[in-house]
Amino acid sequence: MATGLFSGSSARKRFVDAPVEDQINELRDEIASLASLLSQRGSDVRTKAQDAREHTEASLHDLIENGEQLLAELRSRYALTEKQVRHTVREHPVATLGAAAALGLLIAALIRR
Repeated sequence: MATGLFSGSSARKRFVDAPVEDQINELRDEIASLASLLSQRGSDVRTKAQDAREHTEASLHDLIENGEQLLAELRSRYALTEKQVRHTVREHPVATLGAAAALGLLIAALIRR
């Protein structure tokens, strides 16, 4: 556990009774120990942050790739549907006009309510 300057009451009493040079040396040792501990913790934090960044970048790359695939598939389906609608309209123009008129009447009836 902690064996430093503030670890217990007996350690504080010894610190106060010691000569100034010894107190300064003990403080230097404590500061060096604290700096070493902070350096280790900072290194751990940097490593974890780098790992998190790499994981996030990989996930983002996967998300973008999946989005591009989905967009390409939607474009393909849209183009196929457009071709089918154009073909149906050319093959059955009167039926298409009738269906459009019926849909328009239905929408007008729903809006009036």
